[in-house]
Amino acid sequence: MPAWILNLLSLLQLCPFSLQDLSASDIEFWNIIARNNIDRKLRENPHLLEVKRPKNIILFIGDGMGIATVTSARINKNQEAGNKYLNEPLYFEKFTTAGLVKTSSFSNHVTDSAASATALYTGRKIDNTFLNLKPQSNVMCTDQENLKIKDGIVEGALRKGVDVGFVTTTRITHATPGALYAKGIHRNIEYDGEAIERGVPNCTDIAKQLLSYPANEFKVLMGGGRRNLRDKSRGGLRKDGRSIDIEWSNLGGNRKVLTSTAGLRAHEANGEKLLGLFAESHFPFFLEEKLKNETRVPRLSEMTVKAIQQLQGGEHGFFLMVEGGNIDTAEHNNQMHLAFGELYEFEEAIKKAREMTNRSETLIIVTADHGHAVTLPGYLPANKTILSSQVVTSEDFDKKSTEGKEKTKAKTTFYEVPGIFFATGPGFRGGFEVESMNLDEEKRAHPLYRLPTAIPMQYGVHGGEDVGIWADGPFAQLFTSTLENTEVAYIIKFLLCTSTTDYTFCDIPKLSETPQPSVFVKNIVETVGEENLVTLGICLLGVAILSLMTTVTLSVMLILQRRRCNSLLHIPGCTSETTLVKTSI
Repeated sequence: MPAWILNLLSLLQLCPFSLQDLSASDIEFWNIIARNNIDRKLRENPHLLEVKRPKNIILFIGDGMGIATVTSARINKNQEAGNKYLNEPLYFEKFTTAGLVKTSSFSNHVTDSAASATALYTGRKIDNTFLNLKPQSNVMCTDQENLKIKDGIVEGALRKGVDVGFVTTTRITHATPGALYAKGIHRNIEYDGEAIERGVPNCTDIAKQLLSYPANEFKVLMGGGRRNLRDKSRGGLRKDGRSIDIEWSNLGGNRKVLTSTAGLRAHEANGEKLLGLFAESHFPFFLEEKLKNETRVPRLSEMTVKAIQQLQGGEHGFFLMVEGGNIDTAEHNNQMHLAFGELYEFEEAIKKAREMTNRSETLIIVTADHGHAVTLPGYLPANKTILSSQVVTSEDFDKKSTEGKEKTKAKTTFYEVPGIFFATGPGFRGGFEVESMNLDEEKRAHPLYRLPTAIPMQYGVHGGEDVGIWADGPFAQLFTSTLENTEVAYIIKFLLCTSTTDYTFCDIPKLSETPQPSVFVKNIVETVGEENLVTLGICLLGVAILSLMTTVTLSVMLILQRRRCNSLLHIPGCTSETTLVKTSI
């Protein structure tokens, strides 16, 4: 690797631009954080610059798949398999690298899926419930283009000829898939009727935005949510009489709409644009389907395989987002059995994707948009299923407080301590007292069982803790340590060479090439921004002066040392090597 590249990266690190001088609403604020991390990792791993960048990138998002959810799902899977080792990793936990992702939004410590998805796709933090609008945007609908974020992963990918697609088990107009293409003041405006009910009839609903750029250029769109695209005469919710799915199929080019599992399984990839609408709303839960012995919708792994087959033929590669959306839906209902079923389906989709793609050219990233307010409390014995509870008594609580004191006879009270515990949600029971040490384990083993919560609410709330991130493939090392969720988008744009706001991997000259001065200067300007050139110049000048002073000082010290050795014999530091050097001068 040329020394000048490492030196430039080092100098840029020596001259950091203070984040305190920028607004967190500015893309440059988040770019600096990501750029510094990438620069550090490239300096620490210079061999990465010899690696071919990925042609394809698949981003798997487990909606609501926080650390506690992954941990408990891992334990549950091993218990169900009868394994002695209960912490055998899930498939994606064995990936090359792992790290953590911070999930807060611009407006809240705890994010919603709209803000977190926007951060993951664009590299910008925004307010909760908004989609691709800059922070603190006017709550009324606006056509002011400067408020809309248009420099996300998909816009850049399409501009470069990279094919784009997404797969989800939620409605295709829901927050996580919707953030790929829609701009709006509220994530719930999925169809026109919702805009009318909110008193903002002029807002363009999310479903309608499927007909415009960038969604109209996506090669694959698969999930649920038919009702938001159809009018009432076709069993939908739309009040404007429009059929968005039919309009989409008439946009031009080779397009096909699929609405059944059989249709998907029979479909042969041929380069056409594909819209799959397999449910009226979200997909039914996998375990519910299994319980009823039904197959109303395709499995997530099936859709993922079909999507990859559809995208693989492109000359410039592809970007695919796959969402395990019903993990989150189940957790909102405190139904962890169902959440585990969805997570295992998500895991299977990841496995299929890895098996059918070339590891040297396809980077797979697995993460979550946020976690849930769920934890694993108490000290549940390892021989009990993680979905069960243990019972403790009032005497257990009183043991420590009564040590050394005369015990008084009191009625024993029994308390249930769940193996998995939600902070809020519909599982609230009014307390944790139970009648005896014996619990109804059959009831707790039912797939639809709701775990207990501390606070009664209609839905469980999200958690604000960091979530995991796992990566496998070219440049997986960039996803180590603790990252901002905005960095996920930055790194993807960096590797696909699609960023319009900062330098990319393609801006780093090939190792065998000598950089031309004009290119070198252009790269610096694009890297630091024109507004920071003066600061960079002063900083680099200071570094140069310091380097010169250090060189001069060392030279003077060496000359003085040599003169001393020349005039005095047998002094410390005067060796035969010193004499030889002195003689040769």
